[in-house]
Amino acid sequence: MAAGALITPLVLVLCNAPAGADQVTSLKNQAKVVAQELLQDQLQASAYFQQYSVATQKVASDQRAIAGVQHTIVTDKQDIATRTRDVHRLALLSYILNGSVSATSGAGVLAENVQNIESANEYASITLGNINNALAQLHTARQTLQNEEAALQQQHARDAAEQAVESQSYAQANATVHHQTALQAQVTGQLAVAVSQQNAAAARTAAAAVARAQKTAAQTTSLDTPSDGTSGTTDPALPPFLQCVRQAESGGNYGAVSPDGKYRGAFQFDQATWNYAAQAAGRPDLVGVPPNQASQADQDSVAVALYSLDGERPWLGDRCSN
Repeated sequence: MAAGALITPLVLVLCNAPAGADQVTSLKNQAKVVAQELLQDQLQASAYFQQYSVATQKVASDQRAIAGVQHTIVTDKQDIATRTRDVHRLALLSYILNGSVSATSGAGVLAENVQNIESANEYASITLGNINNALAQLHTARQTLQNEEAALQQQHARDAAEQAVESQSYAQANATVHHQTALQAQVTGQLAVAVSQQNAAAARTAAAAVARAQKTAAQTTSLDTPSDGTSGTTDPALPPFLQCVRQAESGGNYGAVSPDGKYRGAFQFDQATWNYAAQAAGRPDLVGVPPNQASQADQDSVAVALYSLDGERPWLGDRCSN
């Protein structure tokens, strides 16, 4: 197999899965569902808020329109009052003038001013007629405005009711979002605990596998020191598959480095996978150490740990794979 067959810890699939694997998978699925529902609820709440904002704007617009109509009605009432006073004044003047012209007893007194009086009387009649027409138009306009005001009040009531409904919908959607957010936090917390427990179980499994391999090697060789003499850790016995991988990947060269420099050591670890497996093997001191610079015993220990966790998967495609 070409160098680089190892996969990173992010995509490791545990063959000997710990007891909490089903729980972790279930919580991951639940977290995914909650996240999707939360997103939908947030979008729905946003839509309700937009509708509520539109309804609020309509209510405000209605209030401004009603205020404008009411102001116009007040102005018309004032104009009507003014013109009514003018009508009364002119009607009185017309009465006086008509009475002066038609009264026999006053004819002699006003004889010399008859022409002037008739002209004034005619003017008063015309003006009175004009004012009466204007009053009629004002009354009609005021009635129209009052009808318009009534229609606006009805529209305002409908818009206010719609605003109340949208406000309630937004409040409910917002409450749902808060609930989903709390649920997401709860599921995320449970997932973090479950993953931590799973990782701890995996680490125990890997460490136990390394210990068994070391014990087997010690019993087989009856030696207390590693075969390469560079570490106080017993070099664990490699299962046949890892023996094959070591030969296929590097020809048994523990200092091997791939041409691109990414994969190192006898088993051609990349640094991320090495760090993961070293941690699982109970050897945090090897995290960050280039694999090709670690001792043979340490490389074998990390390989055994990874094999116990992920089986043949990191080296799939290798001629050693079944």
